[in-house]
Amino acid sequence: MNYDRIILEMLGRIQTLEEEMKILKNSKENFEERCDGINLPSTKGQTEMARQYIQKLKADAKERGLDSIVLVASDIHKSLNLKNRMPIICNAMKQCMGDYDEITHETPSGYSSTFSVKYYL
Repeated sequence: MNYDRIILEMLGRIQTLEEEMKILKNSKENFEERCDGINLPSTKGQTEMARQYIQKLKADAKERGLDSIVLVASDIHKSLNLKNRMPIICNAMKQCMGDYDEITHETPSGYSSTFSVKYYL
């Protein structure tokens, strides 16, 4: 086996992942700055905000050339600075699903922070 080639390939993959994480972190910070101070009075408004955020994440991933993206409810909840609104996030995630998207983790309640969906772009 050519271990040098394997190691170089792994290092290349790690570098690519680090670059993608940097892009995601920057887009998250930019979104948080835009949403800072927004106080939505109703859950309907919060659901719409969550849907828009999910659509933006999907669009950003598609622009980067990804085939799919996996989103986790707790990450979205945290990014939107919500408190005790996990059902809103999970509902928004379900509403944003297309025909081929799949739920990758779900609990019996359906409203867990670990709820995740794989969106195909």
